[in-house]
Amino acid sequence: MADAEKKTGWCVAVTGATGDLGALVLPRLLEDPAVARVLVLDLAKPPAHPKLSYRRVDLTFHEADSELVDALSREGVDALYHLAFLFGPRRNVSFAHEVEVAGTMRVLSAAAQVGVPRLVLPSLTVVYGAHGQHPAVLGEDAPLKGCPSSRFVSDKVEVERQVEAFRGRFPQTKVFVLRFAPILGPHVNNPATRLLTRRLVPTVLGFDPLWQAVHEDDAAEALHRCLRAPEGGTYNIVGAGALPLSGMIREAGGAPLPLPEPMVKGLFRGLATSGVKIVPLGLLDYLHYSWVADGGRAEKALGFVPRHHTREAVAALRRS
Repeated sequence: MADAEKKTGWCVAVTGATGDLGALVLPRLLEDPAVARVLVLDLAKPPAHPKLSYRRVDLTFHEADSELVDALSREGVDALYHLAFLFGPRRNVSFAHEVEVAGTMRVLSAAAQVGVPRLVLPSLTVVYGAHGQHPAVLGEDAPLKGCPSSRFVSDKVEVERQVEAFRGRFPQTKVFVLRFAPILGPHVNNPATRLLTRRLVPTVLGFDPLWQAVHEDDAAEALHRCLRAPEGGTYNIVGAGALPLSGMIREAGGAPLPLPEPMVKGLFRGLATSGVKIVPLGLLDYLHYSWVADGGRAEKALGFVPRHHTREAVAALRRS
């Protein structure tokens, strides 16, 4: 979109439209008067809408990139939102890896072949990792240390590296990567919501890291703003303020249960064995150390200012 502020009748394509993030931003795209058509590329078909068309695409299929090229070319897509990422409990980590890492590779291949003008992808601030050596606030240029023991985080880091390579090879495409703090609200399901909605939340004795969150409505607003932002880039998307983990637990209506680390590990492992998945053991570092991200770049480049404080985002869990 050479002139995003003036053009009307845009065609926007969305993968993962029926997932958490897709369900948040899809209504905004359909309600946007500048958007004439929304093409959903997904396994599941969303509810019918006059602006919406659907094509079944399985990103784990090895020829999905050719299907994507055909669909994107036929529609003359102006922007592609690639939102096919899994945040719910992972019963099959290999399948999740195939969807996110291999699926993104196929999406990027198709975007390159078609010459998609604008590409929007989500990431998470967990890609910075949780380490005692972190600075107080993390900017977008901080190294992605990730969490080697977590496939959930490692897949996100690998996707970001793919996207960075794509950005270098195809500078004509405006690429937006949004690194979200834990997204909280009544319509999302992720490790943070599963942890904070428990009445008793195990925490690591002697540790109370600062956490951020972003309300689901603010997350949707940030995604929507990428449709008109003049320049691509990587942006931290965070709510206002931060709270100690214990404070977030209380704001959500629960109570922290500080335990020695071996007991926390044993409890999480036992719950997972019995089919109750809260936080994977690989994410235990995030119960130890803070990973607070700076949202200033998103404010300057996207005009994104969160309407909700982290406290309000957590309180939305209690209301739900």
